[in-house]
Amino acid sequence: MSEIKKVWKLFSIMDYEKEAAFLSKMHKNGWKLKEIKGLCSYHFEKCTPEDVVYQLDYNQEGLANKGTYVQMFTDCDWEYLFDYYGYSYFRKPAKEMHGREEIFCDDESRLAMINRIFRGRLMPLLPFFLC
Repeated sequence: MSEIKKVWKLFSIMDYEKEAAFLSKMHKNGWKLKEIKGLCSYHFEKCTPEDVVYQLDYNQEGLANKGTYVQMFTDCDWEYLFDYYGYSYFRKPAKEMHGREEIFCDDESRLAMINRIFRGRLMPLLPFFLC
């Protein structure tokens, strides 16, 4: 049976880069992400320490066509892990990276994701804040 480590860590919806850096650091320390349960309870499985890049994407439209969406990342050698509260989690060994590779290769696609986060997570809260 594999060794599991649970870490409770809270990231805001806009802290996806900090979250990815945290996951990469854990992997480098010998703990690969297995799943996230409940409210920000990260479950890691003991592994050989490795430099691995984690990336997150928030794309509800992509999840509507999940097979095609995941295949697009798989074709670029990203390992799809799972979805958690609207975010899709991917990882890739750093040694397989071609320079500074990101799932968002330009400012336009990064801005599009931020707009998706705003529409999907913040807009539904607007009536609450107005009351």
